[in-house]
Amino acid sequence: MKRLLPLLAALPVAFLPACSKPAAGTSASGTITAGKFTIVATMTDGADTVAAKSNAENALRLHPDLAAMAGLYGYNPPACLEAVRDAAKASGKPASVRIFGFDGLEPTLAGIKSGEITGTIVQQPFEYGYQSMKSLKALADGQTVTSRNGTIDIPVKVITKDNIAPHEAALAELMKSAAAATPPPAGAPRFVFITNNNSSFWDEARAGCLKAQAELGITVDFQMPDRQEVSAQNAVIENVLNKPDTKGVAITVMSADAQADVLAAIAAKVPLVTHDSDAPSSPRKLYHGMDNYSAGRELGKLIRSSLPDGGKIAVFVGSMDAQNARERQQGMIDELSAKP
Repeated sequence: MKRLLPLLAALPVAFLPACSKPAAGTSASGTITAGKFTIVATMTDGADTVAAKSNAENALRLHPDLAAMAGLYGYNPPACLEAVRDAAKASGKPASVRIFGFDGLEPTLAGIKSGEITGTIVQQPFEYGYQSMKSLKALADGQTVTSRNGTIDIPVKVITKDNIAPHEAALAELMKSAAAATPPPAGAPRFVFITNNNSSFWDEARAGCLKAQAELGITVDFQMPDRQEVSAQNAVIENVLNKPDTKGVAITVMSADAQADVLAAIAAKVPLVTHDSDAPSSPRKLYHGMDNYSAGRELGKLIRSSLPDGGKIAVFVGSMDAQNARERQQGMIDELSAKP
């Protein structure tokens, strides 16, 4: 949260409690062969960083010949790095496993600079916030938003030690512009941005919302469930729908199937758009984000180029119920398998 401390008071943010503790452990997918690689486990953690590190520790213990660890959510690479460092310290031997991941959290970028993390596939969450609010404002005003088959594409970046410096400089400029944004006028229309957890991954999205708030003269209500559970996010949604001044909702969907009725209820009242993880069969107007399958293939390319002889891979993620997680993993598998 370091880079957004000056912004925390600028947007209202809510954390609603979940009803139960998320399950963590190995998914039912089992061992998967992908070209020269074997995915020995796909381990879920419910966006619990303690469980994420525990999963990484277990993978290292169960597979001492592990070649790579691939984290599909932003907090996974730092959790893997902590586990690898602890294992190296305990054994007195240097770490040999490669770490790959998604997103650009500060510990991940620091790990890339130190050479302990090979690379990461970076989304642009700042644009998720900014573009989602622009779309909702336009839709609420009765305007048409240009898209490609209902998608506002926000491309990824592959960050390694070779290009991390310009990436960090560009991000610092974006955050600086958000910090200088002016507050909304009194009585400004209110739009809601809902995340799937309270990870610091969303700091940049909050900054994008703040910039849109200043530029568009709107109020952004930034909502974060305290755990990555459908029940927790549904509680946020219920709270939002009970506020009569809500003019539109942008949400990253945890489970398109389990939340079909909830998403339909939102869309029946106000314009609904998605970001990060989509629900294409829902009545949402637009999806803002990357092509998660293509992003998974970029991760696969990075792994293949770094480990040309193949090896064992353990995969880590919050939940495989989310469409973005499934698509990222499938894209990675297909690329490792050298599928066209």
